[in-house]
Amino acid sequence: MTIEGLERNGKLHPLQQAFMQHDGLQCGFCTPGMIVAGVSFLTANPQPTRDQVVRGLEPHICRCGAHTRIIRAVLTAGRGNERWKIT
Repeated sequence: MTIEGLERNGKLHPLQQAFMQHDGLQCGFCTPGMIVAGVSFLTANPQPTRDQVVRGLEPHICRCGAHTRIIRAVLTAGRGNERWKIT
């Protein structure tokens, strides 16, 4: 799966929307990996705690310091989205 493959019928994936909402798209270098990893993480754990998100995204590094906004985006996308299966 690629970042482009998350879009469906002209609509962004809820995590892509949450990244925009929380300004988690700082420089764009880590964004695709963070979003794809975040979708995978939310598929396994659709309503995580903050600590779970931090641990889940730990292997991915954001050099711009947008981690706090990225964590908020993942938490926002996890709320209210019962189904994370990618087809």
